[in-house]
Amino acid sequence: MRRANTILIGLFMALLWLPTLDSVFYVDRTPLRSENRSMAAFPKRQPGVHGLENFLNGLEAYFNDHFGFRKCLVKWNNKLRWALFKDQATRNVLIGKEGWLFWTFGQMIDHYGGQLQFTAEELHNWQVLLERRRDWLARRGTAYLFVVTPGKASIYPEFLPDWVVKVRPETKLDQFMAYMQEHSTVPVLDVRKALSDVKTVHPTYLKDDAHWNLFGGFIAYQEIMRSLDKQRPDLESPLSLSSFIMTNLPTTDGDLSRMLGISLIDSNSMSLFPKPELKKFIIELPPSTHPKDPKFTRNAQAKDRVVVFHDSFGMSWVPLLGYHFNQVSYFWRYSFDVNEIESEKPAIVISEINELFFNIEDPKKLMAKEALN
Repeated sequence: MRRANTILIGLFMALLWLPTLDSVFYVDRTPLRSENRSMAAFPKRQPGVHGLENFLNGLEAYFNDHFGFRKCLVKWNNKLRWALFKDQATRNVLIGKEGWLFWTFGQMIDHYGGQLQFTAEELHNWQVLLERRRDWLARRGTAYLFVVTPGKASIYPEFLPDWVVKVRPETKLDQFMAYMQEHSTVPVLDVRKALSDVKTVHPTYLKDDAHWNLFGGFIAYQEIMRSLDKQRPDLESPLSLSSFIMTNLPTTDGDLSRMLGISLIDSNSMSLFPKPELKKFIIELPPSTHPKDPKFTRNAQAKDRVVVFHDSFGMSWVPLLGYHFNQVSYFWRYSFDVNEIESEKPAIVISEINELFFNIEDPKKLMAKEALN
């Protein structure tokens, strides 16, 4: 009995000292997945009573972020929550059916369900913004196309949990498309039907990521080229899928699984590789540490310049639009930059915004930023 008590006390003392051991010798090698925030830094000592108070508060925050074996414990916690609560939304991620994950950013669930709707004033403001852009560009001989890329729930609602239901059948994007068709002639592209029509042939969105896969981006690229043809009949037709070799190699590390702190295998990672007979062009990308810096493609065998204002969904068009244009410049933002357009002198400007951001973006603020004359 005494020996058992001694072993128990020894184990207890070891557990008490393990965090300190890791803090000194870095025993825990567990790779910690994204927490989408900066970890607390060691505080600096400042004079005075308030300085001491701030130092102690900072010390507590630092300890909470860096205590021994924290990474291992966080990983175990994430795995346990995934195993027990797969039907729950956590850390802005909604866990759907068959392992599908959805980003709940911007009250996605309420927007999908139709609870949140545009007012008549908001719809009018979008119309004014887009017509100002269209007219400003037209005076410079430049065509314009506005594209709203669908959120994942709009294309794969069947994988949402059963408790996510529609209160109204019409979403903000439905409202917007109907309003623009009735009140304006600005070219606005809705690619939801095209993506929904082909998803039974090949998946168009990743399961553990908020984005479409390269096949989904390719379908949207085809729709863009067909839409631009109405303004520029001299453009080449979009490339067909037969111009590429498509593969589906499972991947890991989707952005939504990272937010959950777990590693999942995604079986929807469709990739496209150009066949040798396709003419090559140059792609200039920024360092991986600065993904939102401008990107460019250059094709000496093509004509015309294009400017694309986009978010992360527009990245899938970088290896595609370059087949058709002499130069395509990609700027990661929603507002127009007059200086960039004046400098590039493009024949076409494309604006892309994902549905989740479109639902909450304020067109009046975009107008104030752009100040188009």
